[in-house]
Parts: sequence; structure tokens; C-alpha cells
Amino acid sequence: MAQLGVALLTFAPARTREFVDLARCAEQLGYDACFTTESLTDTLSIDLAILLGTSRIRVGSYVTVSYLRHPVIAAQMAVTASDLSGGRFVLGVGLGHPMRLRALGVPVGRPSVDLPAYVRDVKAVLSGRGRQRYPDLPPQTYRDQLLDFRRPEYPVPVYTAAVGARMAEAGAAVSDGVMAWLVPRSGVGALAAATARAGERTGRPAPPVEVTVHAFVTDDLAAAREAARAALSYWVGLPAYNRALAAAGHEAEAAAIAAAFAADDRAGLRAAVSDRLIDEYCLVGPPGRCREQLVGWHGTEAATVAVVPHPVAAEETYVAGVRRTVVALAPT
Repeated sequence: MAQLGVALLTFAPARTREFVDLARCAEQLGYDACFTTESLTDTLSIDLAILLGTSRIRVGSYVTVSYLRHPVIAAQMAVTASDLSGGRFVLGVGLGHPMRLRALGVPVGRPSVDLPAYVRDVKAVLSGRGRQRYPDLPPQTYRDQLLDFRRPEYPVPVYTAAVGARMAEAGAAVSDGVMAWLVPRSGVGALAAATARAGERTGRPAPPVEVTVHAFVTDDLAAAREAARAALSYWVGLPAYNRALAAAGHEAEAAAIAAAFAADDRAGLRAAVSDRLIDEYCLVGPPGRCREQLVGWHGTEAATVAVVPHPVAAEETYVAGVRRTVVALAPT
């Protein structure tokens, strides 16, 4: 059975101490992992705060945007996080969304090339091969000893983000695992097959696949579906997520969503997200129904299923919604 985690949206309205409190709550309830997203925030510093506020749970970035950090900076933060937590930190890296990066003046290259290269650079620094990777770096000594970048006391797993099979295979060839975001339940198998191919090609076991499932828990099933539909309608229109939806066998719905997205037809977007599609991405409705749906996710090839909680009622805060959800879906 897959491990159970929780993924926190760090762009949501919450203070850092509240993210720490939510992670501590998940740890006390028996969750195995706590992940954090990155958008308009610094997920790595939030992860460090969570690690210092917890004692058992695995904590990781899901994912940090590689284009925003030099590999040396990401590796050295990972060293600190791992050392202070006894090896509980997982460094998840991804590319981010091109439109946002370009708006920040950050150039975007080729995803299937850039992400594996970034991971190789991070791993070179973590393994003590930093000077080999950056031979033009001027020598630095202390007490007559030539220095290299700091190495972690404990191994640091480095995971790569993926939505489709191509990125999953490219990332799995160099990383320790794959983190899938907004992939339908029926698409998890294709990602696992891609990591298996990467394992065969590199002569090592297939890296694990970790997945997320968005949760809208309330006794009002109709309200839960509407909240899920509002959340999904934008994301599944973005090209990468739309392709993942089509690849999972939902070609007609993907096409309708893409057409509405291109026309900026918000009403059409929502109408194209069917109840069946919501159940592919989300846990919706009363706690009992959501737990039954969660069993289905545990039946996939995922090594970890991370619940992404959302508030449903307009008056409920993000923090209150997350806390209520992690309690409702806690391991038994």
C-alpha cells in the first residue's frame, strides 16, 4: 500500500508558522510525508521551517523551480535541511511554468534536457564532485586544505517533476524518484511504466512515483464538485496538463477544455470538466466517500499519495480547510 502524505499550497493565504502547525498536525495524525509547492514563494525555506518543527515526517519540495536557483544553491540548502532533520528532506525539482518564468525575465530552454542536466549538477555537488563539475571555480583553502562544497551528513534524495511519460522517463534516468502533479488517476500507470523504462536503460531499479490528489471534503457533494470544478478548470487547460489528460484516455474532454481555454471561455471551461473527470483528479464529498476514493489511488502504482486539501465553503479559511481535511482523511 502506498504511503500517505499531504501537500500544502504555499501560495495560499497562510503564515509560515501556520504551515509548520499543519505539518505537525499531519505528523501527529500518522501521515508519512508533508510536501510544499512553489509559486510566488520560496518552498525550500518553508520546508526548512517545517523540518525544524517536526520530528518524524518526511518533508520535501513538490517542487522547487529549477530555473530560479543555481544548482549549487539548491544543493547547499538541501545539505542544511538534511543535516538538521536527520535525513528527512527530499529535494523535488521541476521547471515551473514558462509564462511565469518569462514574465520574471528568466529564459526557458528545453524541458527534457534542462531538468536532467540540473539534477546531474545538483547530485555532483551533493556527492563531493562540485569542483569537478565547475573546474573554473577559483580554488579556496582553509588551513592549507582545498575546499569543496559542503556534503550532507545523510543522503539527499533528488526527485524530478513530471506530468507526462516523456518527462517522467527523462527525469527518472537521473533522479531518485518522480513527483507527478495534477495527473489523473488513470494516468499514473503510464508514468510508472516510463520510470521502469528509465530503470532498465540505466541498469537500476525503477525510481518510485509520488502523486497528488486534490481533496474537497464536505457532506455537500454538489458543493464539493463545484469547488473542484472551479479549481480544475484553469489548470487542465494548460498545455502540459491537457496533454496528460488526453494521454490518459480522455481525448474528447481534453479537446473541449483546450478549445474553451484558447477562447478564454470560462463558462465553457467549467462545463467541459465533467463529474467523471473530477473523480479522476480529486477526492470529493463526504469523508467516507473520499476515503473510498483514496483506496483507488492506493491501488495505483504510486509509492506515495499526497492529499492536497482545499476549503470548500466560502467562509472557511485555507488553514481551517486543510486541518479539517487531514483529520478527516487521517490514516487508520
